[in-house]
Amino acid sequence: MAERRARLLANEGGRLRLRLLGEACSGCGGCGGRCHLFAADAGGELEVPAPAQFAAAPGQEVVLSLDDAGLRRLAWRGYGLALLGLVAGAMLGRGLAWWLQAPPDIATAVGLSAGTFLAVRATKRRLPDPVLRPVAASASGSQESNR
Repeated sequence: MAERRARLLANEGGRLRLRLLGEACSGCGGCGGRCHLFAADAGGELEVPAPAQFAAAPGQEVVLSLDDAGLRRLAWRGYGLALLGLVAGAMLGRGLAWWLQAPPDIATAVGLSAGTFLAVRATKRRLPDPVLRPVAASASGSQESNR
């Protein structure tokens, strides 16, 4: 399970604005935080939809977490669909070249490039849906004293 600590900055209009704490997520053991799973903007802030029944006040620490099944779904979207786009685009380009009596190598290369581009672009629109849970006040206080 990938986890990342954050501080709640605001809860406005069903959206939560968070400031990410620390350098990287922890817990999944895969990339060591290089995947940008919980990617923030240039100011270190992240905006996510507010879950139903979420009770945390601004200033409180929360933990963003994504389970292993969610990580696998994201990997499939990122890598599997790009691979499918590459193969499907190459096949369509080759078929189009056969139908038009055109040089197959160029049409195949254009098709695989277009298929990969479209698949990658489609996958970037879907962001992870992490689970948000508040950190107990005593745990966040002990964390602050250790920094």
